[in-house]
Amino acid sequence: MSLQTAPRPHAGVAPLEPGLPGRGRGRLVAAALGLAAALAVGWALAPHLVTVHSPEVALAPDAGLHVEGYGDAGTYALHYRYGERVELTVPLRNASAVPWRVTDVELVEPDYPLLEPVGGPIEPVALTPYGDGEVGLVFEYANCRYYHERANNSFDQVRVSGTVLGRETSVLVDLEVPLVVHSQVILDCPERTLVRGDDVRR
Repeated sequence: MSLQTAPRPHAGVAPLEPGLPGRGRGRLVAAALGLAAALAVGWALAPHLVTVHSPEVALAPDAGLHVEGYGDAGTYALHYRYGERVELTVPLRNASAVPWRVTDVELVEPDYPLLEPVGGPIEPVALTPYGDGEVGLVFEYANCRYYHERANNSFDQVRVSGTVLGRETSVLVDLEVPLVVHSQVILDCPERTLVRGDDVRR
C-alpha cells in the first residue's frame, strides 16, 4: 500500500477564494471609471443644461405704458424721448440645477436701434441652482433719423451669457412682456432733415 500526498501550493502564493479583495478592487475601479465618465459628460453638456425663466422687465412708471390688448401678455410701449435715457431692470431666475455665473445680458436689437445701449459691462451675477438675480441695463433713445414716422422697434428677447462649471454659454430668453418703441415725426427727431435722400428710412 502506498501513501499519496496532496499537491503542495507554490511557495509564496496564497490560493484565491471567492469574495476576497481582488474582486472588490475590480468593482471599485469600474465604479470610479463610470463616475469619471458621468462627470465628463456632465461637464461637456453643462452649457446646454442652464435655462432662465422668461423675465418681465421693470421700468420707471413714466417710461411707458403697458398695453394689455397688444399680444398675449400685452406690450410695454416706451415713450421715445430723443437723447434721454431709460433703465430696464431684467430679473433672472435660474431654472436649472447647476450654478450659473452671468457675465452679460443684452437686448436683442436690430442695426441702428431706437434704443441704443450705453454704459460698460454689467457686474457679474452668480445664480445658484434655481436662484434669482437681476441686472440693470441703460439705454438712450437714438437713431430716429433712420426710420419713417410709422416705423417701430419691437424687442422680445434678451441674450444671457456667462459660464457654467467653467464653460462659456449663451442663451436667448423670451421676454414675458415685449417692448416696443415707435419712431417719431420730424418735429420730435432733431437729427432728421426734410430731404428724404439724406438717410435710409426703415
